[in-house]
Amino acid sequence: MAKAGASSIIELQIRQFRNFMGFTVAFLKKRNPIKLMIEGTTAYVQNLLTVNQKLTRIQNRINYERYKMKKTELILAQNSEHVFLKGRQINQTR
Repeated sequence: MAKAGASSIIELQIRQFRNFMGFTVAFLKKRNPIKLMIEGTTAYVQNLLTVNQKLTRIQNRINYERYKMKKTELILAQNSEHVFLKGRQINQTR
């Protein structure tokens, strides 16, 4: 009886190991962690290589916004009456 019990335990462990290997293979086929790791690494390297381009785009955008702000301030200054301009006009008319 001891041998029958031992063989059934071994068969059970072999069956469990096969099930585990089947689940492992199915998981690797479905998720493919090696492929995901390679894709993530290539995306990271690509991102690192384009950092300078992104920085120049950001700097260009900031410069353009500064240009628009200065232009708007100039237009507002020309169209509004300032106290110091009134003083000059008064002094000029005297």
